[in-house]
Amino acid sequence: MRKIRKFKITLHYKEILRRLRGAGIDLRAAGFKDESELAVFLTSLHSALEPGVVYEFLEGKNMETNALSIDYEMASLCALTLGEKIDQEVSQIINPQALVIANIALMEFLRTAIMFMADVVSDDAKKEEYETENYTIIAVPQFNYSNQPKFIREAKQIEVAQARELLPVLLDRLNGAKVGIKYQEGQLLPKNTIVFIIPWKKKKGKK
Repeated sequence: MRKIRKFKITLHYKEILRRLRGAGIDLRAAGFKDESELAVFLTSLHSALEPGVVYEFLEGKNMETNALSIDYEMASLCALTLGEKIDQEVSQIINPQALVIANIALMEFLRTAIMFMADVVSDDAKKEEYETENYTIIAVPQFNYSNQPKFIREAKQIEVAQARELLPVLLDRLNGAKVGIKYQEGQLLPKNTIVFIIPWKKKKGKK
């Protein structure tokens, strides 16, 4: 098991603003006079991030991953969280429209974190003359105030019932507690946590 704590997640303000406009968000209804007040709000959310990830290289299937309906020879199993502090920050938001904005921002933070991890795993795979495939999601946060983002909606996902059965075992294998991740009473905590697997495949022309 390897871990990375407090890696950098860039605040892509323009991308979040584009998504808010696409969702038809009314800033005044959310309690913001203008975009400068929105920027302060997003910066506050961003400053509450405490990202961490634990991951492990898998060579062939084993007892823990055998039940996953994913075909791979090698893969990286990952559990990534934005931390507990951001959960506390969001829980204090009362305005429903502001909650939508916060969730859209969280989606972008999470997407950025996953892309960071995908690059880390890709570098590991290249050293072994492999390349990575698209990730498959085992567990994902529930975004109650907005639709699931494209990077989650279009990804392969394990069935919820199967994921619930496997999560305790997978998190134990990864030692998720090292970055504060736990599975408690059927819920993955902190709330903004995602568990996924990135398959490797041999580069073309390599044997």
